[in-house]
Amino acid sequence: MTKVKICGITRAEDAELAIELGADYLGFIFVKESPRSVERPPSTHGVLRVGVFRGASRDEILRTVETAKLDLVQIHGEVMDAGVPVIHAFKVDDTLPDTTTNADYVLFDTGGGTGRTFDWSLLERYPRTKPFFLAGGITPDNAADAIAATHPYAIDVASGVERAPGVKDHDKLRKLFEAIHR
Repeated sequence: MTKVKICGITRAEDAELAIELGADYLGFIFVKESPRSVERPPSTHGVLRVGVFRGASRDEILRTVETAKLDLVQIHGEVMDAGVPVIHAFKVDDTLPDTTTNADYVLFDTGGGTGRTFDWSLLERYPRTKPFFLAGGITPDNAADAIAATHPYAIDVASGVERAPGVKDHDKLRKLFEAIHR
């Protein structure tokens, strides 16, 4: 069964509902320029915590892994050893990028919280050398189609279940899990 990551969590009540509904991963963004950025993520139990980084130094990532008790890191940019499993994020435009990486997982996205999808048929060319997360424009209305079309290890949803950046819409969260668990 495809795993689910709810990303851009900033509020405890959103984290609690996502866990209750069956999220496997919660994503916390540590990119200061992002409207979903957090300094101290809410506590969570029974779900893996993913820290999202862009342009951070190794020391900053390692310090955040320890203080935020992260289980994985998602890196947009140059991948480095973070002391925990790493998800290497790749931006997809009109072609599939070179996915050569030392990371444990890859993530395909249109560019971090844009709410846009890409042509999922491009993933037919992905050699599946690493398990992948599918992101970019996934909503309750298209999540089941995204999973059927691409067979990802996990889907990664942020803006598709929000009413404002960093504020999850609880009705959309429920509809997402209903759609993918039919």
